[in-house]
Amino acid sequence: MIELFLSLALLAQNGTDTALDSAAAGSAETASETGEAGAASFDTGAALAGINDWLNGVETYRARFTQIAPDFSSSTGILSIRRPGRLRFEYDAPSPLLVVADGTTVAIRDSDLETVDRVPLRTTPLWWLLKPDVNLAEDANVTDVWQEDGYVYVAMQDRNEEMDGTALFAFNPETHSLEEWFVTDSLGYTTRVTLSDVETGVRLNPRLFVLDDPEYDRRRRRQ
Repeated sequence: MIELFLSLALLAQNGTDTALDSAAAGSAETASETGEAGAASFDTGAALAGINDWLNGVETYRARFTQIAPDFSSSTGILSIRRPGRLRFEYDAPSPLLVVADGTTVAIRDSDLETVDRVPLRTTPLWWLLKPDVNLAEDANVTDVWQEDGYVYVAMQDRNEEMDGTALFAFNPETHSLEEWFVTDSLGYTTRVTLSDVETGVRLNPRLFVLDDPEYDRRRRRQ
């Protein structure tokens, strides 16, 4: 289940997804395809600064998401974010999954299995997007940044090697908004998540970011 969550939250360069393979190949071949002048015109620092500014400017966010799993099956749902620290992936039926970040942990509920798994938020790539003061170049190991096919791609790894896999995020080159990401987990499986119908500055019920889990609450009270 934790591996499933990582595939929801990450985008990596070495997975099996065709779109990701194309983007990763583009990183290596951009200079030869577009020419040295085109490559030189892309300002990596300015791109990262714009992305940081956009992420830090988001207080609330809502969008539809489409997830393509490693077996090419698809699922959809609603992504809600309240920065800092809070996020909710609410899957449409018939998926049994619900993912909630409450500022401290990320919980993954499977209603079919009647299970709830949790991981610390700081040990997931979601922390790069949800932390109070985002600075991608300082928060992670940014392995590559390039512009291609209408996106700015940012490939990232965890500096402390606490997170398995790597993440590749795709941003709008003009607005710097997040458009999609691809994820490869530690087993080499890649998942793609695409966003649409994006709204920012929306009212979100605080209860969206609370996952009722009586057993977890009892364990916390004992500590």
